[in-house]
Amino acid sequence: MPIYYLHLIKLAIFLLALVIFVPRTEIRRLTVYGIIFGSTYDVIGLTIGHLTNAFRWINFAPFGYGHLPLDSPVSWCSFYIIYFYLLPKHKPLQYIFPVAGIVMSMIYSRVLVNLGMFIEPNFLLRLANFTIWFSFATWGYLKLNAYVEARHKSIHKT
Repeated sequence: MPIYYLHLIKLAIFLLALVIFVPRTEIRRLTVYGIIFGSTYDVIGLTIGHLTNAFRWINFAPFGYGHLPLDSPVSWCSFYIIYFYLLPKHKPLQYIFPVAGIVMSMIYSRVLVNLGMFIEPNFLLRLANFTIWFSFATWGYLKLNAYVEARHKSIHKT
């Protein structure tokens, strides 16, 4: 099997996990957050990585456009929908959850490097990227979601 099929397998696993773990109504509600904090950040980050030659996807053959594989933004969107759905409501756990996400993403990215799907030679760069990404995404989701919920309550109160 050509290695580029691993990109489709990875995407299928993320989409299957999404459908299994997250109710359809929550998928609809959280998709915009997944697009903002998953897909958009991924595309911007991969573009910067490509332009600086710091990191990049490889071996995606027909399943990409330019320097971007088609599965990566969709996979990250799916991941963040699941992440936000499972994100605890209580403050102390909201700090632990991003740390767990950073650790798991570091392990996952190493697996992708070992499979020959991704080039990312610098451990500290990878750690900084995931730390910024998870911190920003968690903070942004909590702020945006609180704003949307407050707005929703004020509209339905009148």
